[in-house]
This record gives sequence, C-alpha cells and structure tokens, in this order.
Amino acid sequence: MFEQYKDVIQNFGTYSKNVFRKDYFSWLVGHMKTWSKFSWGLVIFNLVVQIVLAYEGFGRVPVYQTILGFLGANLSVMCVIGIANKAPIQGWFGLTSAICIASSGLLAGNFADATLQLGYIIFLDMFCILSPKWNDNVKATKVKDAREWFGYAAFFFIAWAIVYFIYGKLNDPRLLLDSATLAISLTGALMQFNLKREQFFVWTLTSIITLSLWVQTALMGDANYALVASYSVFLLNDLWAFFSPNGWFRGRSRQEANEIA
Repeated sequence: MFEQYKDVIQNFGTYSKNVFRKDYFSWLVGHMKTWSKFSWGLVIFNLVVQIVLAYEGFGRVPVYQTILGFLGANLSVMCVIGIANKAPIQGWFGLTSAICIASSGLLAGNFADATLQLGYIIFLDMFCILSPKWNDNVKATKVKDAREWFGYAAFFFIAWAIVYFIYGKLNDPRLLLDSATLAISLTGALMQFNLKREQFFVWTLTSIITLSLWVQTALMGDANYALVASYSVFLLNDLWAFFSPNGWFRGRSRQEANEIA
C-alpha cells in the first residue's frame, strides 16, 4: 500500500524538478478544459451558494471565519472535482483548501478534522503533486483481492482507534464523528494516492459522515454553512464518479479520455 510513497521519497530530487519547468502551471490549467459539463456545473453551483452564504454570514459570523469558509469551500470543491476528472491540478487545490479548512476546524474545535487537513497536505497533496503516476498518465486500478481490502480495513480501524483515544483525551466536542471522519478520510486518501477506483466507495461514505459533522457543528453555532454546502457538492461529485464516461469506473486513463474529448 505504501510503495508509491517510497518511490516519491527516493526520487524526490528528480520529481520535484517537474514543478519548476517553464510550462508547468499552464499545463496544469490546461487539463481543466477536459472536465465534464456536470463537473463545471458543480463548480458554478457551489460558487453561487458560497457567495450567498458568505454575504449572509457577514455580521453574524466573524469576518475571518467567513473568508476561510468561503476559500476552503470553493478550493476543496475544485480539488475533489479534479480528482474525479483525474486532473493533476487537484493536488494544488487540495493543498490550498486544506490550509483554509484546517484553520476553520481549529477555530470551530473540530481538532481531528483540522489534523486531517494537515495530514492531507503532508501525506497526500504534496505526494500527488510530485508523483509521476498523478501527473504523466493517471490510470485507475482495481483493489486486487480480499487481502488488499483487509489491509485498507485494518488501516482504518487502527487509525480510528488511535484518533479516538488521542482526541478523547483532548475533550473533542464531537468525538465519534470527528474521529471517524479523520480515520475514514485517511483511508480514502491512501486509496486515492494508490489510484484505486474503489476509493469512491470510501469518499462517498466520508462525505456523508463529514456532512453530518459540519451540520452538527453549524447547528451548535460554531461555524457557518459554507462547508456544509461544499460537502454536499462533494457527495454529488462522488456519486458522479461512478457514472462519468471518463471517470474512474470506465477503464480509461486520463490521456485516453483527453484524446476522446
């Protein structure tokens, strides 16, 4: 499960040079032209909702919290849509959104969710930005057998037990949902970096759990509804990934999908 991490670490010097090449960022943005109409519809829908929520939040919610929520919500939606479309720019959207959401989580007392975002930066976003398998020609793979499924399940339960114990000691206000969110999200992140198409079963469940967490958080007065809206879009995007013609379950690499488009 961790071979790709080893590969990036061993070849860090070589892979990092890719980020500094002349056409790198124009190349990244270019992949967004192949996103589906449904994906762009989600982007626009989320942006409109976030603008409305940010406007309503001014005066009732601290300005810094409104801004963090707005930026985190929009950037994170761009990240998950980038993942669904196998676009390497998702790593950068993930990196910037994680900073915003981690800050919101710390301010709201969702410590495990904040830690999750920091974990995404270190163990997912940075590695996706550097890994050739997330840049050269993204191609989904299947979970091979029951043994591999057992490995991911074991990873989840071990992570959940550790997180539940640690954040229980810190008096996390939403311990069960917060710890479950972190553990299952870490599992989904590991599957994503390994390019497993079954990650979307995990991401769908993650979206449901995280949506419940932020609804509860908002009802308790600790945050606005910006992240509630964005996680609703996450759920729609996760479900779309199962049916998208160029998605993870149709057997095409990103290069093949681009050629067809």
